[in-house]
Amino acid sequence: MIHRTLALAACLLAVLAAGAVAQPVQPAASALEPQFATVAVPRDVVGSLAQDRQGLIWIGTSDGLARFDGYRLRPIEREGATPVQRNLGWVRSLAPAADGGMWIGTEVNGLARYDPAFDRVRMLGSGSERPTPIRALADDGAGRVWVGTLGQGLLRYEPKTGRFDAEPLLVDGQPERRVLALAVGKDGCLWAGHWRGLARRDATGGWTALALPDGVTGISTLLEDRAGRLWFGSVDGRVGRLEDDGQPRWLAARFKGGVQALAQGQDGTVWAGLTDGIAWLDGASGTLLRQLRHNPHLPGGLAGNDINVLLRDQTGAMWAGGYGVGLQRHLQHPALAVRGPDADPASPLASSDLRGLLPRRDGLLMVATHSGPVALLDAQLRTVGRWPREADTPVDNLAEGPDGSVWLVANGRLERREPRSARLLASWPLEGGRAHRVLALPNREGGEIWVGMQDGLYRLASPQATQVERVRRADGEPLRGGVHALLAEPGGGRLWVGALAGLFRWDGQRVTEVQGAPSEALGFPAVLGLLLTRDGVLYVDTAVSGLHRLKGYDAEGRARFERISERLGAPGRPFGVNLHEDGKGRVWSQQSVYDPVADRLDELSGAEGPPMGTPRFFADATLPDGRLLFCGSRGLLVVEPLAFTPSRYAPPVVISSLRRNGQPYQPDQALTQGLKLPAGTRSVAVEFAALDYTDPAKLRYMLRLEGWEPDWTFTDASARFANYGGLPPGRYRLEVYATNHHGMWSDRPLLLDIELLPAWWQTRWAQVAAVLALLALAWALLRWGVARRTAQLERREMALQALVEQRTTELREASTTDPLTGLRNRRYLDSRVTSDLQLCLRHYTEPRDRVRAPAARDLPRERRAGALGRRGVPGPGPRRRAQRRHRAGDALRRCRARPVLHAGRRTHAAGHRVHWLRRLPARPRSAAGMGLGRHAEAGRRGPLRRQGAGPRRLRGRAARGRAAARRAGPGHRRLAGRAAVAGAP
Repeated sequence: MIHRTLALAACLLAVLAAGAVAQPVQPAASALEPQFATVAVPRDVVGSLAQDRQGLIWIGTSDGLARFDGYRLRPIEREGATPVQRNLGWVRSLAPAADGGMWIGTEVNGLARYDPAFDRVRMLGSGSERPTPIRALADDGAGRVWVGTLGQGLLRYEPKTGRFDAEPLLVDGQPERRVLALAVGKDGCLWAGHWRGLARRDATGGWTALALPDGVTGISTLLEDRAGRLWFGSVDGRVGRLEDDGQPRWLAARFKGGVQALAQGQDGTVWAGLTDGIAWLDGASGTLLRQLRHNPHLPGGLAGNDINVLLRDQTGAMWAGGYGVGLQRHLQHPALAVRGPDADPASPLASSDLRGLLPRRDGLLMVATHSGPVALLDAQLRTVGRWPREADTPVDNLAEGPDGSVWLVANGRLERREPRSARLLASWPLEGGRAHRVLALPNREGGEIWVGMQDGLYRLASPQATQVERVRRADGEPLRGGVHALLAEPGGGRLWVGALAGLFRWDGQRVTEVQGAPSEALGFPAVLGLLLTRDGVLYVDTAVSGLHRLKGYDAEGRARFERISERLGAPGRPFGVNLHEDGKGRVWSQQSVYDPVADRLDELSGAEGPPMGTPRFFADATLPDGRLLFCGSRGLLVVEPLAFTPSRYAPPVVISSLRRNGQPYQPDQALTQGLKLPAGTRSVAVEFAALDYTDPAKLRYMLRLEGWEPDWTFTDASARFANYGGLPPGRYRLEVYATNHHGMWSDRPLLLDIELLPAWWQTRWAQVAAVLALLALAWALLRWGVARRTAQLERREMALQALVEQRTTELREASTTDPLTGLRNRRYLDSRVTSDLQLCLRHYTEPRDRVRAPAARDLPRERRAGALGRRGVPGPGPRRRAQRRHRAGDALRRCRARPVLHAGRRTHAAGHRVHWLRRLPARPRSAAGMGLGRHAEAGRRGPLRRQGAGPRRLRGRAARGRAAARRAGPGHRRLAGRAAVAGAP
């Protein structure tokens, strides 16, 4: 009886212990939650989705059409005077054209086509005057476009003729006018899903209706997978597939609501867009793998449940859109995933903010949350229970001791607990703030515990020790500042300590700072992470300079480090603090991976699909199967290192928009032929984008305008504009290269030929004319300058000559004049006496001039003829006679004036000499002077005195002649007679 009681008690205790060890909760449907990135669209409504040949994503919304290049939505509008006229309205269907354009199906405006060559939308209508809602479009590649409508049935549009023709679609002899889905098969056949089933049109134009199982139902979406099988979804929530025997079959799963979209993922999984989320179906068997629904507790999950469209882009990523969902892109990477929080609020992992990890020997994973509970996860990262502590106080960090006990730091105390029951075995008080790292090392006394705190390093010698001692430096002072990394070499070797103060080593008694070589020291002293690889290489991560590698020591024992992050162009940030090595020898953290063989550093971000939020430093672990785990504010990042390969995708670079003189510009010719800008272009701006949607913010660009810029310009995603102003007319080429999100340069650049046309004054002939005009002006200015200079020189010469003459005259006057009396001196007499005496003697010896009128024989022939004509001889006519009279009068005036002028000259000269002789002294002292004086006296008394009367008579006669001429002026005959018979005075 006693044995039974003891056995019953033992069983009861075992049951209670088992319940205490693991308190199971409902496991999550999947530990790794799919993550989505959201693109903001108007009203969060997406009615259609497509990707063109360039790689741009086209989004049809209730507010028109937009195009997405990874950075922004660009509205695509037609031509119109007002925004209402330009808007395309509700766009329900899109289909890429074979020539790179886009077919657009609207709700009320019919069919439209976007021409990428001219960046324009052309409205085509629907062949009917009534509004025709378009639900489906398909370009068969043979020059025809199939249009599925509600009301007009199936239409065929011929782009060459611009005609719409109705295609008869009969079901049981009745035309079906509600076409919901269209798809063109690889063999060229056309599949049409309509309100009453499914139909197929072969290459000859014949239609075949397929009988669906379980009666007639509406087919709302179609998909041809990689194997050539047709998948179809119905409005009543079923998914079917056309089997190899050509018969349609419904799959087992049936969903609430309708199936609105189908697409096949990169891994072969078929996605079904439902009114109640997304269903993943196995591509081979068609079985349901998982159904995704909107969960408000998962910020990176689906934004809504009404999924209307699905699209797999050229890179293999899946896009989803719908009503209230907006546009989302699924982030999937084969090597990276995030384990999010549980949907059950009662789960210990209901919080996504994680701060501690510990893989135990029994295969369970302990995860400490920011709210306090510690969750237990299995190998598939599913929640299996809660670690039962007395109080859910936040845990700073965890470690496993040599004996399997759990060491943790919580509420400022170091605790040792039993691993399964969480029973407290011992605890010690700690100073120094929160714990960053807890390291348990084996020793002969059962274990040695090291704790790196916010302020200093602490050591517990053994579990039997009564207190935790603070570790001191070689100078006896305690190690100050935060301690972030603890690393023990295998075999009980040295202990490396990474702290804000630098890198240290433990020698058994003190910690000693590791001195670096002057030119090869750490780039920044704050050490955050340490890693010792299998081949014995030490990696050090610093706060600013990033990853370093210890190369060795110099002759003085100083450490020599290689700055890897700085050399590979990733300085200014840590490598990731939590360092791990994978099976290929690569160094990992939650944000970077370094491959020493390829000497390549790649950054991990949202492009790879790990939206883990803010990474929690010092909370990481390596699982026995090689997986790496990192804690973050939004979940647990799971890395499959062996499945990781850097992306080799080369994104194309396309033009997002054009601007001329600051305004949007639409060219008049296709951009494939180049961009021709008219005269008067002051500036041109080209917006470009590389179509890598994984993480567009990480892309880098380099650009150059050939013919204007000799060097390349490097920029990031925030400055995706090539803006040029003040370009002279000519031909240029814009070259733009881009990287993918892993930094690899793409071999698909943007090459755009640009021609700037000249204005009339910039043409060649205008330039030649301007040069000639300038040369002519320069020549004229030169001639004018030479002439002006010559005139200046002549004026200066004349002024100089006048000045010389004036000075010469003044000198002459000064030399011939007495300065005291102002009278002429002897020098003046010597220079003038000879000439004056000769003049006087000539006047004394010459006979008196007589003035007489010329005889008739002395007159010209015409005047003699005039004189004879007066005696009765016939003469010339009136005009000739008038000319002769005028000439006779002129001759009379000359005859009258000549003696007067001659006599006046003689009188003037005689008077001048008389005036000079009168000034001579009366009694000269010399013989010459006496002779001159006699001549002067004789001139005063004799002939000169008599000569003085002659001029007076001549002046009188001249006056009388002038009077006679005035009187004879009016009479022509009397003037002619006087000219003929003029006598002596």
